[in-house]
Amino acid sequence: MTAEHGNPGRSVIHRAFAVLLSFDSAHRYLTLSQLSRRSDLPVATTFRLLGHLEAIGAVERDTAGRYTIGPRIWELGILAPAHDVIGKGTRPLLARLAARTGMLVRVFTFNGHSALCLEEVLANGASAPGSGPGLTLPLADSAAGWVLLGRMTPAARKSLPMPRTQSDRVEKGIADYGTQGWVRIVRCDGQAEYAVAVDALGRPPMALSVSPSPTRSAEAEADSVPVAVNSLISELHSVARALAAVLARHAEVFETCESTPLRRGEGHHRP
Repeated sequence: MTAEHGNPGRSVIHRAFAVLLSFDSAHRYLTLSQLSRRSDLPVATTFRLLGHLEAIGAVERDTAGRYTIGPRIWELGILAPAHDVIGKGTRPLLARLAARTGMLVRVFTFNGHSALCLEEVLANGASAPGSGPGLTLPLADSAAGWVLLGRMTPAARKSLPMPRTQSDRVEKGIADYGTQGWVRIVRCDGQAEYAVAVDALGRPPMALSVSPSPTRSAEAEADSVPVAVNSLISELHSVARALAAVLARHAEVFETCESTPLRRGEGHHRP
């Protein structure tokens, strides 16, 4: 695809993706002017691109004229191996973990220098307000991120843009993770986040994490019975193994279907 007139450095594809990448978990609905500003494109160019994207279902408009990601992008997204964690019988496992612990449960994978949330469940089965799938957290500032960093080579970790003090802290945490099999990070609000790896065959590295629910009141937090760390970690590992088994089972079914040739007459119907 050739570049548009007026900006030979950016092709039409780059510009279209600049518009699509303007959306994130905190900006699910955007106006034309907001998209123009966030994509750093002229309003006229943004409007023209949105017309093409809307025609193929990549974006949609609501009754207020705001744009949002369309169903065609979702259809493409679920083809990614990382997305297989959603809708494959895994949510009940996460919901049970959330109900048993009263904590916020999330599954993460890599997204550049961030941890990308693939699934999120509260004890009531919902997602936290302003959060949910699509949320990204810095790898170095989240327990799930440390688990994912542990799957990288030391050389790859050193190439990440981290201050020396932060890098040293992460390396110590990863060393502890290698010994004990789980990560604990205390956030700036004093709350602890725990995470373990999800080792699913044929899937990118993933991490399962739990942290205090953001929707719980201070009174409920004070009246709750704290979950013993050993029991919590055991529960996390159990659910992580169950997740991996479900995902591996679906991968085997998919590979079998892909590799089994049709016999004569199969896949065809007589009129």
